[in-house]
This record gives sequence, C-alpha cells and structure tokens, in this order.
Amino acid sequence: MKIFDHFQHINLTNDQRNALERLHAFLESDERIFILQGYAGSGKTTLLKGFVEYLKSLEKKYQLMAPTGRAAKVINQKTSFESTTIHKGIYSFEELQEIKQGEDEDNVSFLYQYKIRNNPEVHDSVLIVDEASMASDILSQGEFFRFGSGHLLRDLMTYGRIQEATTRSKIIFIGDPAQLPPIGMTFSPALDPNYLSEIYKVSVSQAEMKEVKRQDANNGILISATKIRQCLTSGYFNDFDLRENNRDIFNPAYQDYLETYKAQQDQKIIICYKNKTALDLNRAIRREKFGDDLPIQASDTVIIGGNNYRLGIMNGEFAIVSEANPTVESREVSFYIEKGKTKTVRLTWRGISLVLPDENNQPKTIYGYILENYLYGDNYLKPEEQRALYVDFKNRHPKLKKGTEEFKEAIINDKYFNCILLKYGYAVTCHKAQGGEWSNAFVFWDRGTQANFNFYESEHNRSGKTNSEFYRWAYTAVTRASKKLFCINPPFFSSFSGMNFIDVNVQQAFNALTGQSNPTTEININEVLPELEKFGLVDAPLTIQDHFIQRWYNLRKHYIDIEAWQKVGYEIRYIFKREAQTAAFKYWVNGQNVFKSNFQKLTAQTNSDELFETITKILECAIPIVVNRNSVEGILTQIEFDAAIEEEKPFLKNLFDFISKSLSKDEIISNIQHLEYRERYTIENNGRSCIIDFEYDKAGFFGRVLPLEKKCDCPELLAKIKSIVKNLKEADYVI
Repeated sequence: MKIFDHFQHINLTNDQRNALERLHAFLESDERIFILQGYAGSGKTTLLKGFVEYLKSLEKKYQLMAPTGRAAKVINQKTSFESTTIHKGIYSFEELQEIKQGEDEDNVSFLYQYKIRNNPEVHDSVLIVDEASMASDILSQGEFFRFGSGHLLRDLMTYGRIQEATTRSKIIFIGDPAQLPPIGMTFSPALDPNYLSEIYKVSVSQAEMKEVKRQDANNGILISATKIRQCLTSGYFNDFDLRENNRDIFNPAYQDYLETYKAQQDQKIIICYKNKTALDLNRAIRREKFGDDLPIQASDTVIIGGNNYRLGIMNGEFAIVSEANPTVESREVSFYIEKGKTKTVRLTWRGISLVLPDENNQPKTIYGYILENYLYGDNYLKPEEQRALYVDFKNRHPKLKKGTEEFKEAIINDKYFNCILLKYGYAVTCHKAQGGEWSNAFVFWDRGTQANFNFYESEHNRSGKTNSEFYRWAYTAVTRASKKLFCINPPFFSSFSGMNFIDVNVQQAFNALTGQSNPTTEININEVLPELEKFGLVDAPLTIQDHFIQRWYNLRKHYIDIEAWQKVGYEIRYIFKREAQTAAFKYWVNGQNVFKSNFQKLTAQTNSDELFETITKILECAIPIVVNRNSVEGILTQIEFDAAIEEEKPFLKNLFDFISKSLSKDEIISNIQHLEYRERYTIENNGRSCIIDFEYDKAGFFGRVLPLEKKCDCPELLAKIKSIVKNLKEADYVI
C-alpha cells in the first residue's frame, strides 16, 4: 500500500499532504532524523495515526513514545496504538549501577544509574517521539536514581544507534515548536535541526504544518492559539485578545470561577505560572471541597512531582487519593555542614494509597509514604532535604556499609527514602500541564505581572507581556483546552490602541505649521517590470521586490545601474555600476524575507569607495516609493490577503479582517499596497473611492491614519473609515 492510501477518508490540508510526501521520502532515504513541526489544529495526531498504520502495513518495526506519562496516554487514546514514556521505552529497569561521586560519608554523594536498554531490534526500527518539544538535553538534576547519562535526548540517540553507520534506524520527532521548551532550556533541542545536526552529526529533514484544518476553522480556541502563534513566529508581540466569545472562550469573574469550575462535569484543569498561585488556588478549591484546610484526604486529586522507580510512577502523572493515614511520622535529622556547623531538618511522612490510570487507561493502585515537606514546600526537594533523607536512612541502618550489595538493596526498597513526591493537582503550573489535554482549562494570568500585582482582578498593562516568553507560555496554556477555555482576567492589548485618524485639512494645517510635507513617489509596476524580469524577481516576495525597486528608481537618476543581484541564503547582494566604477552591498533578511537595517560593503567586488559612499548617502535621503501593482496580474497583491505577509506581519491581517467585516456590501477593498511602515488601502463604493494610509511603528503598533489628499472623492466612505478606526481603538469591540 502507498502512504496516501491510509488517508483516503480524510480531506488533507496542503501542509499535511506535503508532510506525508516528505515522510515517505525520508523512509526511503539514508537520512536518520525527521522533524515534523505542527501547530495547534494542524492535524499532527491525524497524520501520526495514519503514518503508524502505514508502517504496520509495511511490517516495519516502530516504537511510539512521549516525554511524559500523560502525553503517552493522550497519544494512546487518540490513535489506539500503544505508546510509552521515553524512559520506559529506552531504559532497562532490571539493573542499577552505582556511580561514585565523593568521599563524604554523610553526603548524598552517589547516584544509582539505570542503564540504556539493549534492544536487538532497534537497528532497523523507526522511533517516533510525540510532544518532542518537551524532550530535554541537559542534565536531569536532583534525583538519587539517574536514567542513563541524565541527558534524555542524548540517551535516546544512543539507544536508537542513530550515529552508527551499520544501522538503519530512524527517529521522527513530532511536536509544536511554539510550546514551552524543557525546563532549564531556552529552546526545544529535539525540534531544532541545526542543533541535532551540529551536536549529533546526523542528517535531518523536516516538514512544518501550520494550516488549521477546515473543520476547526470556527474553533475560537484554535483561532486564538493561531493568532498567538503568529505573533511568536513573526516576532511582533502587539496583539493579545482572549475575550470571551460565549461559545468556547469564557471570562468568568474571579469571584465566580469556583462555581463555574464546579459546574464543569468533564475533565478539567486550572493552569497558572507561579507555584504560589497554584498553592493558593489548590487551597481554595480544597477548602470548598472539604469545608476546611484539612490534610490530604481520600478523593483528593494530586500530581506526581518526581519519578519513583520502586513504585513505577512518573513525574507529571495525575492520581486520586484512595486512602490517607490520619497520622504522620516525623523525625528530626541533624548533619554537619561547612565550618563544623550542624543543620537540622524535620522530615514528615504520611502513609497513602493512590489510584491512577495505567498505560491502557485501567486503574492501578500503589501504596507508599508521601513526603509532606514537598507537598507544602517548593516545587523541588531542597538540597538539605535530600541530604536529610539519606542521613535518616543511614541512621536507621547503622550496620550497612555504603557500596555493598546489601546497602543498595536496602536503599532501593526503603519506603521512607523512596517516598512519593506529590502536589495537589487541581491547579498546576503550565509546565506540569504540558503534554496533557483537558475538556475544560481554566487559565489564571499571573505570567508577566509585577510583584504585589492583583492579577485576579486588576487591569493588566502590556508591561512584561510583549515578549516571546509570555506568548509561548500563553500558547501552551491555551492549547491545553479541547472544548472550553476559561480565562480569568486575561490581559488585553491591541496594535490598534494608538490609532489616530487625521483628516486632510488637519494634515494640511500641520504641514503648513511645521513646513513639512509627506513626499512619496508613485510608479507603475509596468515601469520596472523589465528590470524585475532581468534579475528573476517577478515571483519574488513583495518585500524583496520593493527593496530592489527602491534602489533601482533612486539610483538611476544619478546614472547608477544595478549590475548584479543575488540571494544567497539569508543574504541579498547587489553590485552597482557607474561607468567603470563598481560598489557592492550585502543586506540581510530573516526567514520571512524582512530586511535588517544594517548592510556591509563587499570589498572584493568594490573598486570605488567613492561610489559606495555616494550610494549610501543617496539611499539615506531617498523618497519612499509607492508601487502600483494593479496592472499586472502575476504580482498583484491579492485582496483575500497575501498568506506570506500574514505570517510575516499578522497584525496587518488583523487590520484587513476588521476593515473587511466593517464594510457594507457595496463597499470593497480594491487594492492594498504594503509599503514601508504603512498599509495603503484603496476602498471603493459604486465608482467612488478613498485611498488611506495606515502607519505603524517597528513594534507593529498602528499610529496615524492618513487619507491621501486629492485621492478621496467620497465623503461618506471617509466617514465610515473614521468610524471603523474609532471602533478599533475601543477595547470592548470584538469581531
């Protein structure tokens, strides 16, 4: 069977079809790693399910894994295929090795290590890792029992024998690059082709899916997630809007959230940024549930905070308390620290039994002791608490000698040393929720707020929120909800809030007062078309065309020609010529073909420093060029709005959407010109028209709205646009 035979019942998006073609080519090639980046609603899981069916039809061996237990269960539920954690998939639980790290007898100066599993079938297998944005490649600290090298991604590569030329194994990483990176890292290494090829010396191919499936086109959660993602990928953090649509996004008041929370019968989770917020919310929910601040109780929801190999539970798994001992066991543990001082730590345990779903979603029960220091403390075991656990074990086993088999057996099976680390699981931080999906998600917006700010009820400002870290956190939080998203007091800000409509007569009076004018030169695309054809730029992105046209038009008046033009990666190179003089310039663009402001002289192709300086001065003082593209169909900016420009500057698409939906049936946008820091709209009504400039700054916030003098012959249309601008500035105006 062919790969597309497994998708005949599905209307694939162009992105999905392209990804499948590349996956098929990858399986046939010698490449070892494939990265499938897919954003919310793009159909990653649909593709994964059909792809695994295809592998099964080929009788190809595969392993399906995810970084957390909850993520593995979500994959299992959505695809019906067995999925495990990466830990269970690649490590052997049969044997522990001791790693010696120091001589201090009272210090936790050793680790026990689980070895990487030796799987004889892996040499010809396909390893598939979903939710790969969470896979870390830094040392996992703070655990007595370490997996492999402590670097999960490195161990996955070792297990898969990816760097061995004699094997044919492959790894496919599937994930959403807009989600939070692993704790302690600023990026997701498993979704970074440059990192993988540089660190592991392997060839990497990839595909990206950003197109939202048609059946999800009206899903408010996915629409909002896509807008947040576009801000992330474009680098413009100027729009944030999660106001309720009364369909699948809701904004309950803080004083009402508990009643709303209790009313939701499906799966639900509360997500926040700060551990203190989670602690406060958990306390409030438990007080409502049990009537008082009681210790941990039967029916409490909890989340596991650390891997426990003895009991087979993993960090991030959710569970329900079935029994909790009403009494606790406490011991004070003293040990020496630096300069002969003594430290005393009080450790408190409580016997408990937990019910949690296994990998087939069937209930399993475990029994053990929880450490209440962790339950009511920070989100990690403090070093002194770790040391106290070890010293307590030694105090209870004074005859056991460190390094012996008896010592190892005793410490592995000790219920106090191997205590369960857990937190209440009604409200969790976004990192803890990552990889999971709930029907209902309640998000509290304590990210990017100042100290002592009442984020529950006070009005937010943009401070601390116009950055990638805030947007990445928000995107991850929002996409945990599958049916309903409840945002308690979310921030709102818009690129439109600084808009200012200035009538023609006001512009004229201001220019007369200041002696200024707004000079621009308008040229028809036909005038420059032969030059674009000569250098192969007819189908180039508009930003690259405009950059070329600006130089061609302003320099030809000084008898300077463009001798050569070339794009090499992210570099744009020009060679200019006047008689026998040449000057070569190098500019840079990013992945969206937006030019950086700096440039550099290419000395090897420049024989005249004088010409280089002359061109630099001409371009510094150049009048902006407006290109009228109406006359050539091949490079006409489409009125549906150019998809590439939407990705490059999503706030321009927002402007287009707002204007389009505000116009009546007879009023149409007949042309849009994307100029430098301006959008020029031509809006028509029954043969009459207005041309208006919408200016914006480097951060993507709109400013002046300027009707062009002698280009507006319809006062009614002008009044309509003025009204649209007024509505855009009002925060309670929602489309």
